[in-house]
Amino acid sequence: MYKPVILDEVKEHGFVVFDSCDYDLNIIAVRNLGNHPNEFDDKLHVVYKKNGRWMEHIFQVTTDPGRFYLEDTDYRNGEGVAVICHPQQARGAYGIGKHKGVYDCLKQVANVSYWRDRTFDSSANYTGEIHKGVIGVNIHRSSSSGSTLVDKYSAGCIVFAHVEEYNLFMGLAEKQTEMGYNTFTLTVIAR
Repeated sequence: MYKPVILDEVKEHGFVVFDSCDYDLNIIAVRNLGNHPNEFDDKLHVVYKKNGRWMEHIFQVTTDPGRFYLEDTDYRNGEGVAVICHPQQARGAYGIGKHKGVYDCLKQVANVSYWRDRTFDSSANYTGEIHKGVIGVNIHRSSSSGSTLVDKYSAGCIVFAHVEEYNLFMGLAEKQTEMGYNTFTLTVIAR
């Protein structure tokens, strides 16, 4: 039986692969260490079983903040913008909720590990003191029509470039909740 290769990478990091029932989603963000500022240059793999067979969708996202927040020296009183840490598996850290009270997203409901980028240049930094908390790093879309640049769409969130991909993703999240699983785990790795 076909099994997506990304699941082997998840296991190599010592993380759990979810496969207990249909639509038990493995949400895996793969950060591009090439670090192209302001681009949707990362991937979000959503892997699950349907009727006992593995399914995989790969979406275009960013795991990094947009240039606007990276360069803003006043953001959070100079504390710097959040950058979600890799590698990590934030178990049960998300649930369906509203992004800024406007539209459905996967809203952060439990701790996620993150760095604070205080260099105030255009590139995200993946070093420094690791913080852990609920700070609103949601998984959401860019504009209602999509976007080619990250800009103000991410202050540390995982953001979809294409609204069609986002709608498919949220449909899969709804399927998981129909199976009785109301929280979602985010796994973040880098290449």
